[in-house]
Amino acid sequence: MVERAITTGDAAAYCTFRADERLFGIDVACLREISTNTVITPVPPAPPAVRGLANLRSRVHLVLDLRPLLGLPAAPCTPDSRLIILKPTVAEDTGLLVDRGGDILSVRRNQIDTLDKTGSSPDAPTGDERLSLVVGVCKLENELMMIIDATRLGAAIAGLLR
Repeated sequence: MVERAITTGDAAAYCTFRADERLFGIDVACLREISTNTVITPVPPAPPAVRGLANLRSRVHLVLDLRPLLGLPAAPCTPDSRLIILKPTVAEDTGLLVDRGGDILSVRRNQIDTLDKTGSSPDAPTGDERLSLVVGVCKLENELMMIIDATRLGAAIAGLLR
């Protein structure tokens, strides 16, 4: 979550990526690596968010398509697609498929507005009570970056596999 991001003083580090042209960031402390290998073997009849399996360095990883997890339509893999491999402490042998990888971005904590567990501002009226992966919004110079809590993926994975 936002509080666990790698910090240097008043800054936090996030790996940025794009999904449906929207900018997202994930705590770099939750990542093992970013791979350009997008050879994914489909697993029928898996839910739409389960893209399939990928073999990276003799380890098989479950590949989740971040788009359906965020309520976005699935998209085909392109040369720009990336696999974000999570640390085993976050989600064992799991990777996230994203449209495009980005940079490591350091932001000041006062740029981040945290959201509650449903993905809305604490002051907003409640309605959709589903667990959201988005836990904050960071105000950058030219756009907003939505911050993903990788630790919430465990609950998302369990819900997909029921």
